[in-house]
Amino acid sequence: MTPKVRYPAVAEEFYPAEAGELNALLTDLFQQECTRPRMKTPRALIVPHAAYRYCGKVSAEAFKSIEGRSFRTVILLGNAHSYLFKGIAIDSHDAWSSPFGKVPVAGAMGKRLIDLDPELFHELEIAHHCDHVLEVQLPLLQHALKPGFSILPMLFGENRPDVCRRAADHLLSIMTDDDLVVASTDLSHYPSYRDARTIDRTTLDHMVKMDIEGLARHEEDVRTRQIAGAISAFCSPDAVKTVLEIAYRKGWAAEEISYQNSGDAVHDDRSAVVGYGAIAFHEP
Repeated sequence: MTPKVRYPAVAEEFYPAEAGELNALLTDLFQQECTRPRMKTPRALIVPHAAYRYCGKVSAEAFKSIEGRSFRTVILLGNAHSYLFKGIAIDSHDAWSSPFGKVPVAGAMGKRLIDLDPELFHELEIAHHCDHVLEVQLPLLQHALKPGFSILPMLFGENRPDVCRRAADHLLSIMTDDDLVVASTDLSHYPSYRDARTIDRTTLDHMVKMDIEGLARHEEDVRTRQIAGAISAFCSPDAVKTVLEIAYRKGWAAEEISYQNSGDAVHDDRSAVVGYGAIAFHEP
């Protein structure tokens, strides 16, 4: 039987579609000066998902923390941006492809989640078909990690506010120390440059403290304060809170790695920006 492969949906738009050009870009981003000392092996990351021309520096600093390391499965979490559904969508492809080649999907791991809670987890290929949130992480993972890992792509749809606790319960029951969790989110959407830095500072502080309740209050505050242009504090709330819940229960330490927003890109408008931040979680 021919394997089912998910081919890139946003190559060229979000990152170069040609392998040589993509490798040159990522090599340059990974080699940019970084004075941060090498940390313990991260167990989880929070990273952005915009076009590399905007968030590439932030993403590269995060993935540099796992450069040359090996993992069994990378569990990719994000809130769906292109399809409406309830629950958590597990991808049913056999592999995902990028300009660097194919990476297998951990299908057996996904089926275990569905068996544990079929009301929450279900296969929904269409949810992943053209969504960029998880796709943009694949080339970065391939560039950073040693070959041999698989991925488990999971997108959150419409759920109760406490879905993070239920999702964390099940993920913790199947994860091992050889797995990495990656939550994909951008930060504030469309405030001014100055307002974005203020909003994002509070967002990142709550994430580093693993303060889910404080983060939820901050989300609501951003929605209700009518900050000019701002429509959200961050765009993958369920994915982020699931990682925070896992990290809190495991007793991991959190460390902010990088921050900037689209206004820091060359020649970009600073009147309406999107924020990008990266956080790593590791054993204390």
